[in-house]
Amino acid sequence: MKNRHIISTQERILSRDPLQAYSKVMRRVRLKNTIRWTARTGVLAICVASLCLWLFPVSKSPVLKQQILTVESKSGMRTSFQLPDSTMVYLNSGSKLTYSIPFSEKERRLELSGEAYFKVKHAPGLPFLVEMPDKELTIKVLGTEFNVEAYPEDEIINTTLIHGSLLIEGKTAGGKIPERILSPSEKATYFREECRLEVKTVDIICDTGWMEGKIVLKNTPLPEMLRKLTHHYNVDFIVEDSVLETYLFTGVFNNRTLAQVLDYLELSSGIDYKLSFSSKDDSESISRQEVILRKRKSGAR
Repeated sequence: MKNRHIISTQERILSRDPLQAYSKVMRRVRLKNTIRWTARTGVLAICVASLCLWLFPVSKSPVLKQQILTVESKSGMRTSFQLPDSTMVYLNSGSKLTYSIPFSEKERRLELSGEAYFKVKHAPGLPFLVEMPDKELTIKVLGTEFNVEAYPEDEIINTTLIHGSLLIEGKTAGGKIPERILSPSEKATYFREECRLEVKTVDIICDTGWMEGKIVLKNTPLPEMLRKLTHHYNVDFIVEDSVLETYLFTGVFNNRTLAQVLDYLELSSGIDYKLSFSSKDDSESISRQEVILRKRKSGAR
């Protein structure tokens, strides 16, 4: 058995092709060398890449330049939109809001001309500031809801706080008036000519109903009511009888036309009115409706 095994092994050795065996061994050697070279090349590539990053660092993204943006709501229209910080803004008729994008890293500053309602996104350390033209009045908040009415042609600026708290800072000829912090349901009225600030508690629905197309009156003097109607319907009023300015009005006009509102005044208060289109809006070169109010004479309809 042993001799047979030796003979068989010898036969297998003799039967092999030496050239084929050599080629097989050389292929294995070349394969090993290739693997080693590839590994070394990979390490070298990593080293070269690291050197390039060190010599030529990746450039940073360019810093965005601030741009000034103005959103305007045309006369007789209302609009709403969201600021970059997710604050919601509602603009009343004939109003505009100007701000920069992006906001500063230190504050969120805006300028309002007209009336707007703000639902401010809370952002600690990033104050939200609303300024009136010429910086007559500045409102500072962190997170709150409030309404501001500051039409350039009006003699007053109204700020009504709905939720949260805010600080009001005024401007006078000799400097700033003392700061005043408002509580919910408080309304601050700034008298422009007198540079005086007056604060009182109010029914907030009277100052925020416009967002739903409502005009809400509660023992409202005629001059205040006409001011609301002027901005809501883009009309001018002329009161021929001064006694009418002592009249008080209570009611809610829900998406009513100007004619319907005037008919209400005529029926409830004995006021006659006359419509005309003689006046001009120089800023837009368009006709502007004019309403003349007078006290009804005795014996008249």
